[in-house]
Amino acid sequence: MGDSIVFLNGQYVAESAASVSVFDRAFCAGDGIYDVARTFRHQPDKLLDHCERFCRSAAYTRINLPHSAAELSSIARKVLLASCKGIDPADDRILWLIATRGVDPPTRNPLDAAAPTVIIFTLPINYHRFAKAYRVGAHLITATTRRTPPECLDPRAKITNKMNHIQAELEVKAVDRDAIPLMLGMDGTVAEASWANAFFVKDGRVFTPRPKNILLGIMRENVLEIAPKAGVEVIEGDFYPYDFLLADEIFLTTTSCCILPIGRFNGKPLASVPGPVTTLLTQAWSTHTGVDFVAQAMKFTQDKVPA
Repeated sequence: MGDSIVFLNGQYVAESAASVSVFDRAFCAGDGIYDVARTFRHQPDKLLDHCERFCRSAAYTRINLPHSAAELSSIARKVLLASCKGIDPADDRILWLIATRGVDPPTRNPLDAAAPTVIIFTLPINYHRFAKAYRVGAHLITATTRRTPPECLDPRAKITNKMNHIQAELEVKAVDRDAIPLMLGMDGTVAEASWANAFFVKDGRVFTPRPKNILLGIMRENVLEIAPKAGVEVIEGDFYPYDFLLADEIFLTTTSCCILPIGRFNGKPLASVPGPVTTLLTQAWSTHTGVDFVAQAMKFTQDKVPA
C-alpha cells in the first residue's frame, strides 16, 4: 500500500508519519468510537450520515469531538482526494473515522482526559474477504456468545471495543474458519452478525430484526429504502434462529460489501444462492450507485463474474 494521507488531530500527515501515544485510552481501555464509509467510483456514499452517526456515538460516550459532522465530512473528502490520486477509479476505498478520549491521565479518571484523539484515513476495500461469497454464499453460524444487551451498552453507538464480537467470531471460526457469527440477544432473539446486519427472505418478503439490540447500519437503511421501490416488502420484528433456519434466503448488509448472500446457516445449505430476492436487491443497489459491486469484487480479486 502506498503512503496515503491521514488526518490526525488537526493535521494532514503521511501515513508513515502518523502515530498515536501508547498511553491513549483506546489502548488502555478500549475507550473510543469509530465509523466506516465507502466510495463508489471514489465518491463517498452517505458520508454525512456516517459522520452524523459518528457524532452521536461521541455524544453517547461523552467524547468531546472538536469537529461537527459537516466538518468531519469535509475533512474526510480531503483525505480521500489526496489518497486516491493515481488509483483506478473503479477500485474503491473505505474511509475510517476514529476518535478516542485521548491520552490516559495519571488519575485514570476519564473526566481528567485532555484533548481527544481524532483520526481519519482511507484503506483499500478487502475484496478478497467476501468476493467468493457473492457466488456461493457465506456460512452463518449461531454463536452462543450473546450480544451485549442494550441495558449495558447501547448498540447504536459504534465503539472501538469489539471484544464481544471477537469472542463470537472465535467461537464459530473454531467450527469453520470462514464462518460469520450470528449473535442473539439475552432473550434469544436474533440481534446481528458480528460485523453486519442480518436479513432473511420467506415467501418473497424480507424480514430483519427491529431496532432493539442492533447497530442501525447505513447499508441496512439503504435496503429499507430500495426494497419497496423494487416491489419487495420489508418487515422488522423479533425473530429467532428457527426463522432463519426455515428461510428461503439469508443475506447480510454492511458498508464494505453492501449485500452479502449466505450459502449455509448452521451448516444447512440454502436452496438458492444468491436467491432471487437477494439478487433483485443487489441489482437495485448496483443501479442506484452506478457500480456493479459484485463484478467489482471479482475484478479486483482476478476472479470471473458469475454467469
